[in-house]
Amino acid sequence: AMIITVALSFHSCKESGEEKLRSAFAGETSKKWYSYSIDEEHALYPYRVKEFFRDGRQIQYINNATTRELDTIPKDDRYNPERWFIINDSMVSIESVRNPISGYHHKRNSKVLFYNKDTIILQGTKRNDYQGVLILTRYGKDSDR
Repeated sequence: AMIITVALSFHSCKESGEEKLRSAFAGETSKKWYSYSIDEEHALYPYRVKEFFRDGRQIQYINNATTRELDTIPKDDRYNPERWFIINDSMVSIESVRNPISGYHHKRNSKVLFYNKDTIILQGTKRNDYQGVLILTRYGKDSDR
């Protein structure tokens, strides 16, 4: 009975860690984030906005500097995943690359280095051979939610 209790309490702790992560990314329904990617060549890619929904959907936008509006990235863009996944309480998959031949999206897992309600810092894993850093900061227009 003691082993079962320990196993159950460990499982519930893990669940709450994943739930905290889901809340950080998506809030009650969804949250928008500025996304700054620093790749392995140390190039910085700004102007991307990601919106994470609690149900696992994801929408990506380009922050149009001219109109100051968000333009939706076309669904057929090979770097536009429609879903995001929590792998465990310290690993997520928010990026994928579409294979042009099979049409299948290959998920890229990222380690969660840090998160709070306004900032998330992720790093690619060695297994995926992508070790860039992704910094998410709350998108201004909905930061009062």
